[in-house]
Amino acid sequence: MKNALLCVRGLVMLSAALFSLIFASCGDEPNTPAGQTGGTVTVRMDGAVSTLNPYLPATGYSRYVAMRLFHTLAEIDPKTLELQPMLIKKIPTKREVKDGPYAGSLAYDFEILDEAKWDNGTPVTGNDMAFSLKVIFHPGLPTDVYRGFFQYLKGLEVDPANPKKFTAYFSQYYILMIETMCGVPVYPAYNYDRNNSLANIPLSDFLDKTKTEQIKANPAAQAFAKEFQDPKFSNDKNFISGSGPYRLESTDGDQGTTLVRKENWWGDAAVSKNPILAAYPSKLVYKIVLDEAAIENLLKTDALDVVTNLTPAKFQEMKQNATLTGKYDFHTYGATQYSRWAFNMRNPKLSDKRVRQALAHVVDYDYMLNSVMQGLAQRINSPVNPAKPFYAKELEAYDYNIDKAKSLLAEAGWKDTDGNGIVDKVLNGKKTDLTLDLMTGIKAKVNELASNSIQETALRAGIKINIVGVDIAKLHAETGKGQFETAIYGAALDPGLVELYQSYHSASLAPNGDNRTGFTQGDSVIVAIRTTEDEATRNALYRKAQAIIHEEVPEVYLYAPLQRIVVAKRFDYVITANRPGYYEQLFKLKQNQ
Repeated sequence: MKNALLCVRGLVMLSAALFSLIFASCGDEPNTPAGQTGGTVTVRMDGAVSTLNPYLPATGYSRYVAMRLFHTLAEIDPKTLELQPMLIKKIPTKREVKDGPYAGSLAYDFEILDEAKWDNGTPVTGNDMAFSLKVIFHPGLPTDVYRGFFQYLKGLEVDPANPKKFTAYFSQYYILMIETMCGVPVYPAYNYDRNNSLANIPLSDFLDKTKTEQIKANPAAQAFAKEFQDPKFSNDKNFISGSGPYRLESTDGDQGTTLVRKENWWGDAAVSKNPILAAYPSKLVYKIVLDEAAIENLLKTDALDVVTNLTPAKFQEMKQNATLTGKYDFHTYGATQYSRWAFNMRNPKLSDKRVRQALAHVVDYDYMLNSVMQGLAQRINSPVNPAKPFYAKELEAYDYNIDKAKSLLAEAGWKDTDGNGIVDKVLNGKKTDLTLDLMTGIKAKVNELASNSIQETALRAGIKINIVGVDIAKLHAETGKGQFETAIYGAALDPGLVELYQSYHSASLAPNGDNRTGFTQGDSVIVAIRTTEDEATRNALYRKAQAIIHEEVPEVYLYAPLQRIVVAKRFDYVITANRPGYYEQLFKLKQNQ
C-alpha cells in the first residue's frame, strides 16, 4: 500500500513508521495547550474527494480527508514519526503464546481507551475492531489491498469480561505486524451494518479461505457488501460516522469538502493521555484549486492556509514574492514519494525486458531533475528510501543513452523495416510498430513536462509515445485494473521497512491487488523479506529484490521530489515528513489573530 495512489490511512501509517524526523512548527508543539483553538484551516488540494469510505478504492486525496473522520488504534507522531497510541492505552509488545488454541503463535494485547465512544454514545470496543477486519476480509468487497498485510493474521479474541480488551494472533513473524493492526480504520458496526448482517458470521470464517465461497453465497453477507458500497457511506453526512473529532458537513466533488468539529467530542477528555488526539480548528476546509495563478491570488487574499504540490517553478517564483513571504512560510524538506514511469509487462510489446531496459535509457534524467523539478528532487534507483541501510546503492543507474536504447531494441528484434522512423517487429503474426500509450495526470504541470520530454527522446530511439492525459481518478482506476500500456504516477517512498508484497508480488496482481505492472520475478525473495526478523539477513534480501527489479525494469524511477509546502504564519502549525506533509487538525491560531 503505497503512495500518491496508496495512501489509505493504515497505509500512510505503514509508510511512515520509524522514519527520522523532518518536522517544522511555528510556536508550540501539538500537545501544548497554549494558543487559540477554533477558527478555520483551509487546505488546497489538487484532486477531488471521491469517497469518504476509506475501505473502498479511492485516491489519496479522499483518504487524507477521511483521516480526520476515522481513527486507527495508533497514529504517527509528527515529530518522532513513530507510532503513538490513539484509540488504545499503549502500543503493545509481541509475546509468544505457549498454550491454548493459539499455541505457537505470536500475540499482541490491546486495550482501547475508556473514554473512546462513537457518535451515538456507545463505547468503542474490540468488537468494532473485529467488524473492521470482517470488512477487510469480506470476499464481496474490493478490499484486497488491505488483505495482503493480514496474510499471517490467525485470529482475534475479545475479552468477554472487558470488551475494550482484545488480542490479535499471528501465525508467524511479519515485519509489519504491529503497524498493520494499528493502521486499520476502526468502524462502528452499529452504523455500517445496521441490519446486523455480519453479526452471526464469526471473524474466523472470514479468515478461513475454505469458507470464502460459503460467505460469497450467504445472502446476509451479500446484502452487507451491496449496502456497504452504497454512495450514502461515501458522501452523505447523515451516514458517515467515525470516532474522530470531525464530522462531514459537505462534500461536492470538484468544489471541495468541509468538516466541522464535533461538540463535546470524547477525545477532549483523553488528550492528556494521548496527545495525538488533539484537534484545534473548529472547521477544516479542503478546497480544490488547480490553476496556480488562482492559488497565488487566493494566498494574497488569505483564502488558503496550506498549499502543497505547487510546481517547483511556481514554488520558487512565489518564494521570492515579498507580499507572500510576509504572510506565509515556504518549506522544502525530505522526499517521501517518487515519480515512476510504469510498464504493463503483460503487454506483448513490453514483455521483453530488453525493451523495458531500452525505455529506461530514453529518459533524460538531468532534464527531469534540473528543469522539470528545478533541482528540488533527487535521483533514486529503486522503490527503497536511499537513506535506509538496505538501499541497493551499488546498482548502476540507467543513464540517458539513445545508442544503448537502440542496441537493446535491436537485440530484442525491433528494427525499422519500413523506414517510417519507428521500430517494428512481428508479434502474433502481424508487423507491429513500437507505439506506446503513456497515461499521465496531465493537469499536473510536472507530469506534462516529463511526458513531453519522454515523447521527444523516445522518438530518437524509434519509439513513438502517445500521451494520454487523464484526471488522477481515472489514472488510478485504469492502472488499478491493469488497463494501460505505460503510465506516469507517484508512489510513497517508504521511510521505514518496505513492504514490497503489495506492488511486486504475483499474489497482488491487478485488478485484485496493487501490482499494476504485472511483475512476478521476485516472489520468493519478497516473501522472505516480510518474514525475516534478523536485520542483516533481511537487508541482504532487500538488496537482492532491488537487483531483480532493476534488471527487469517494471518501472523507471524518474525522480523523488522534495516536499514543497506553503503555510500561513497566522497559525502555530505542524508540518511533517509524514504524508501529506501537514497535520491540519493540530493548527492553532496565534494569540494575536
